[in-house]
Amino acid sequence: MERDEMIESQENLTEIHKEIHKMIEEGENGLVERLSNMHPVEIARVIEHLSPETKREVFDLLKTDTASEVILEVNDSSREQILDGMGEEKLTDMVEEMDSDDAADLISDLSEEMADSVLDHIPKEDAEEVQKLLEYEEDTAGGIMQAELVAVKMDSTVGWVIEHLRSTSEEIGEIHNVFVISRDNILVGSIPLSRLILAKPETVVSSIMETEFPKVTPDLDQEDVARIFKKYDLVAVPVVNGQGRLVGRITVDDVVDVMEEEASEDFYKMAGVSHHERVFDPVSKSFKMRCLWLIINLATAVLAAGVVALFQDTIQALVLLAVYMPIVAGMGGNAGTQTITITVRGLALGELTYKNANKALRKEVLLGLANGLVIGLIAALVSYWWNGNYMLGVVICLAMVVNLMIAGLSGSLIPLILKWLRIDPALASSIFVTTFTDVGGFFSFLGLAAVFMRYGLL
Repeated sequence: MERDEMIESQENLTEIHKEIHKMIEEGENGLVERLSNMHPVEIARVIEHLSPETKREVFDLLKTDTASEVILEVNDSSREQILDGMGEEKLTDMVEEMDSDDAADLISDLSEEMADSVLDHIPKEDAEEVQKLLEYEEDTAGGIMQAELVAVKMDSTVGWVIEHLRSTSEEIGEIHNVFVISRDNILVGSIPLSRLILAKPETVVSSIMETEFPKVTPDLDQEDVARIFKKYDLVAVPVVNGQGRLVGRITVDDVVDVMEEEASEDFYKMAGVSHHERVFDPVSKSFKMRCLWLIINLATAVLAAGVVALFQDTIQALVLLAVYMPIVAGMGGNAGTQTITITVRGLALGELTYKNANKALRKEVLLGLANGLVIGLIAALVSYWWNGNYMLGVVICLAMVVNLMIAGLSGSLIPLILKWLRIDPALASSIFVTTFTDVGGFFSFLGLAAVFMRYGLL
């Protein structure tokens, strides 16, 4: 199988995994050859499903260039298991094969002693580049940029630049733009590779360069970098420091990873689960990651139960209320989750800000009112058909309207408040909103029922 045929259907991938696992179990000699014909991403997927000992055995069979790609594709847990006990020589060889940003990511996972040792054994220039990247926060533009790029002076000719590209292409990797700098290394222009190729060899680059183009600073959050890529349809963007000096570039492959990482992280957080957790993690590790959130959820559930306790006499007088309580609270929780999802996404994409928050709040409250009327009327009709008590249906309808409006208001307001408090909205919104909808649902339903009973309407 050729490497350019590695994009397989899910069914074929499953068969490949089974084949590799069988070869490992039976100790077949063809395993090395079989792995050499697989794409690094697929090798990583296979390795992730092996035991820790077997992961290291299979990884040791890989050539250095392949191993340097596979180690970046496996999940955090597998990477930690593979790196545990790996020799300094192999680590150094892998780092030398990597781009500076990937090397920095790998070295940041090592112990301080091992990281220093690896940096001491790679070329001095490469080590300096990696050390500079390690100074930036992981989730910033500086943390995902790479030092490899092509930068030329303003008076360079197109012919000279193309020859320069040919001689440095192996070190640089993918080249999308050539950056033009002044003698003080100030970024002054950018030239798309397509424009450079079409220009005459004697043309001076300053005459064909773009002077207005997106650029970012090293401290910019990686989510903001992703938005810039999306807004301008970029494949690469230069990174400049406070003085405008060119310090690196970010390519689209790194931004795709950021987008996937951020989306997965928000998804996990909204479920109260750490994004570091994996399906086959040890029970003890998963327990530590989940238990705290379950305890917090227990506390909010007790609060909702306290509201129910206030209306014990009402429930005893009409036990049928206990049947409909979960419906009102549950619908509020579902509506709240919908609102949270839209609100958090709006914040992440920059569509929702404090300036236009009022419009979003009004929209969600009105939406809650509309949905509450429709769902409430349906629930009222079902109640009347089931129990023949139309006044109970009225109570359910009114409570549903109130709780879905609470869901819309809290689902949009709470993420905004958390962001203002510098707390990740995706992390804690669902807990607070569920509390509001549970308490609101129980209180509105049982409270209305108590009022109706007091005046002999129920």
